Amino acid sequence: MWNVLVAFKVFFLYMILTKRASELTNYLRELKKQNPQLSIGFVPTMGALHNGHLSLIYESIRENDRTVCSIFVNPTQFGEKKDLETYPKPIEQDMQMLMDAGTDILFLPEVDEVYPPDYEHQTFDLNGLDLKIEGEMRPGHFQGVCNVLYRFFEIVEPTRAYFGQKDFQQTVVAKMLVDLMDTDLEIRVMPIAREDHGLAMSSRNRRLPDHARKSANFIYHGLLKIKETAPEIGLQAAIQNMKEDILKRDNAELEYLLAVNANTINEVQNLSDADEIVILTVVKYYDVRLLDNMYI
Repeated sequence: MWNVLVAFKVFFLYMILTKRASELTNYLRELKKQNPQLSIGFVPTMGALHNGHLSLIYESIRENDRTVCSIFVNPTQFGEKKDLETYPKPIEQDMQMLMDAGTDILFLPEVDEVYPPDYEHQTFDLNGLDLKIEGEMRPGHFQGVCNVLYRFFEIVEPTRAYFGQKDFQQTVVAKMLVDLMDTDLEIRVMPIAREDHGLAMSSRNRRLPDHARKSANFIYHGLLKIKETAPEIGLQAAIQNMKEDILKRDNAELEYLLAVNANTINEVQNLSDADEIVILTVVKYYDVRLLDNMYI
């Protein structure tokens, strides 16, 4: 029996909710039997949704026949138990946002649905990518990301999966995982969604004091300045200027700020070192860890 909650919005618009992996797989396979050309878009999230997530939903709806969104706070990608326990879970608000956006299916599994007793957690050969930058600071994080994405891709069997550019290194890892799985799944990376004042949208932003949420736009403006000035003064000089600006700010702590090859995540020193260069940074502001990046 297809065990779902059908949440009606208005008239004939609705969203299917299921917590069962097998039921979701069987349902989507039945749809594909009826229409072999059916395209399925998939948006994996950990909930606490904001307009950045919704931008992924809208793009999936635009490009696919059906859109599936998952909400699952994945325990294998949290290094500290405290971060896992305190991660926000406003599920009713999230469900309403997804319904209003036009999401077709919400997958809301418990841990044992994603990782059943017979599942053996894998170690994926990411060619060292999982040990760099974010991976160095958060040991095991990207292996956890790969395991949950591997399971979701098995369950949903999507045509396309959607990620935000804000978690840039994660998008590169997701592409590598797809290569390792040898599937035709397309990874779609959408531009960073920003608040009106420039701060990259994140579920973490709600933990900032109101005044800090606005003043945190110094990160975005610093990245813009690097992009503007690097051709004139050099890449490393432009980066150093932003580092010095951050050091002068109260309640701001720089974890890292560097330029990398967009494809390999290897650090570069000059604009001529790679065809595509991304500036990656993490700033801890009022004890909230804020990620951002920008192509230059």
